[in-house]
Amino acid sequence: MKVLRGEGVLIKPCAGKDHRELVELNNFDLIAHLMYVKLVYVFQAPTPSSEVLKEGLAKVLAEFREWAGRYTKETPSGCLGINLNDEGVLVIEAEADGTIVNAMPFDPSSFLLELVPPTSTVVNELLLLQFTRFTCGGLVIGLARHHHVADGKAATFFMNSWGKIVRGECILPPLHDRSLLKARDPPQPCFDHYESNTVNHEHSPILSTLTTKKFHFDAMFLQKLKSKVNGSDPSKKPYTTFEILVAHMWKCITKARGLDGDVKTKASIPVGGRRRLNPPLPEEYFGNVVYESFAQSIASEIINGSLEFISELIHKSVTKVDDNFIHSAIDFFEMRKSMLGPPSLNDRTDVLPVSWMKFPMHHFHFGVGGPVYVGPSLVLMEGLLILYDSCGKEGGVEVMVCLSKADMNVLEQNWFQV
Repeated sequence: MKVLRGEGVLIKPCAGKDHRELVELNNFDLIAHLMYVKLVYVFQAPTPSSEVLKEGLAKVLAEFREWAGRYTKETPSGCLGINLNDEGVLVIEAEADGTIVNAMPFDPSSFLLELVPPTSTVVNELLLLQFTRFTCGGLVIGLARHHHVADGKAATFFMNSWGKIVRGECILPPLHDRSLLKARDPPQPCFDHYESNTVNHEHSPILSTLTTKKFHFDAMFLQKLKSKVNGSDPSKKPYTTFEILVAHMWKCITKARGLDGDVKTKASIPVGGRRRLNPPLPEEYFGNVVYESFAQSIASEIINGSLEFISELIHKSVTKVDDNFIHSAIDFFEMRKSMLGPPSLNDRTDVLPVSWMKFPMHHFHFGVGGPVYVGPSLVLMEGLLILYDSCGKEGGVEVMVCLSKADMNVLEQNWFQV
């Protein structure tokens, strides 16, 4: 199936009550991965016209002006910020010469890259959108959003607000006060955070050696995993679906890689911090509140250890991220501001499980039916695992996995064994 893109247009925010001129990014924004996150939202016919979508976009951008701004280092701190100059969001219209049914199930392929705005060349926009119309009347909205602006929860809040405005509904205004996550004066770090601020990359694979595949874990398989790990002891607090599924995948991938027994391996787990703060940050906070916490071990312990043992490693790495830990991290990053960046991974030994589970991505609609599929575009980053809820009524979890082609072949042989 071929996709023909047209020329892009910049959609600027409508006039609103937000008269800010500059947003200084805070420490959580600055440690986010320097990348565009790309997703596709797939809708069957009927769908709104592009003009209706653009009109709604201009209205919602009046509340989320960061997306229409541009990065700048002309800030009081000299660190990266967003100039709220309202230059606009790039919208590209495109046509596909096939139907949505023929394109399903939108498995990872080069075709997915044709459904999202290209960012391989230098672009200034912080949000880019592509409306691809299919011969059946269906629509795919592909987006590329820069991670420094907002995390997945905030970006989902924005997308759902856009849908509400198109439907003629009122929206909850976003909370734009990024100073809520500022460092203490003086900084008082009380935990060791070096693990989450080491920016060297230990291995850079050749992209042609990588492959990305999507796997579906149905509700029955997930229940088998949970029963095996949690058992029937009512006095024991059960591990979450995320913890158990990541434990299973980490174990399977470590086996597939054929790692020697004493080789160190880790799972770098992005942990959302809004509800872990005291008091919690409101759900409408717009920005990044994610800390990458590590579960670490050696290959032999992951390969031979029980799923309960591995789930406990993951559980501890998640639960340690509480209010004290988050404020300590903010202060630690403040003391290393000139060196801030995302933590490094060794692509050959580590995994990066990113959870979009329970994000209300399927709530994004325009009043004529929700999306039949929502998921990431093609990503080539070895060790990356993206977990997200299935759209189908039967439930389950989709996982997009990127590994070397050789390791993927081995992985598929034991992936669904409990």
